[in-house]
Amino acid sequence: MKILMAASNAWNSVFQVGSHHLAREFLKMGHEVAFISDPISPLHLLGGSQLKERFELYQNGGLRDQNLWAYVPATLLPPTNKPFLRSEWVYRYWHQYTFPSVVKKAKANGFGEVDILYFDSPIQSFWLKEIHSRKTVYRMADHAAGFKKATPAHLKLEKELIENVDLVVCTAKNLIDSIQGNPKRVEHLPNGVPLAHFSKPGKMPPEYTLISRPIVLYVGAIEYWFDFELVKKLAKELPQISFVFIGPVKQNRLPPMKNIHFLGPRPYAEIPNYMQCANVGWIPFDVKNYPDLIHNVNPLKLYEYMASGLPVVSTRWKELENIDSPAYLCDGPEEFKTNLLRALNAKHGPVERRFAAGLDWSSRAQQLIDVITR
Repeated sequence: MKILMAASNAWNSVFQVGSHHLAREFLKMGHEVAFISDPISPLHLLGGSQLKERFELYQNGGLRDQNLWAYVPATLLPPTNKPFLRSEWVYRYWHQYTFPSVVKKAKANGFGEVDILYFDSPIQSFWLKEIHSRKTVYRMADHAAGFKKATPAHLKLEKELIENVDLVVCTAKNLIDSIQGNPKRVEHLPNGVPLAHFSKPGKMPPEYTLISRPIVLYVGAIEYWFDFELVKKLAKELPQISFVFIGPVKQNRLPPMKNIHFLGPRPYAEIPNYMQCANVGWIPFDVKNYPDLIHNVNPLKLYEYMASGLPVVSTRWKELENIDSPAYLCDGPEEFKTNLLRALNAKHGPVERRFAAGLDWSSRAQQLIDVITR
């Protein structure tokens, strides 16, 4: 089958999310995949993240690797939450100002007619009209209205996309309840984990040789939904623990502290090394101030921590309770402190790996194909 995947993140992003993993599994099945991400623009020269990697995919006409074509379009009118560019008109018609035309580019690469048209990005809903597809699916991985950057135009396009595709798959059960109206079909399909990637024994990261143990690790973006007050309090009360953060720091409200270490982004291929050589993985999200966002998250990092054999300590939220994993769930700083110490002192590894064992992306991809073609 031919599958066009309209995705938010670029193929070579440091954030390898569900759509990336599903695409790899589709390729393993023998399908042809076009992976087209949201656009770059001249405005990204003013400080856009990951511009170099995305520009390479655009400049080279995309990446061709056997059955994969991965591409980043460029446009003069990027839809974003800025004056004029947040207008509904820009969100609907930005693709008409791509250079070269992203639609012509897709057709030239053999994707003018596809078996499955897959979306995780509502701003690419124009594909519904621009190419012929036999089946259409929208994978809903977040509650868009919970993000600060979400615009009325984005939310309107998402609503229309939900109404017009054949199938909506939601990663979290709460997301199903958030859908208004009566879409034709809605299915629950949680995230997964590439087991081989995270379970293969890794080597000690060189930075860890300079950091005292034990290490409590966080991997992911450090954004406004992060509970900075919680981190500051725990780092102060547990000076014997090193708190290590891997990922882009988009917001930081923490004072300099000897036991807090920001290592910045690391290549996805190296992430298992950092997880396997840490002592605890944690997820300190600010559920109190961002409930609409956090309660709808089915966290990839939880599965990745556990596939690496790490015990997990996390803020409690609804979807984590639904998952029913062996993670320690916490309602406040004192419970976090108690559970961090408990996780550090208990024997872990086998129980976490057993939980992750049945969640490989290969089974998730097959489930999705089965649901689409059923």
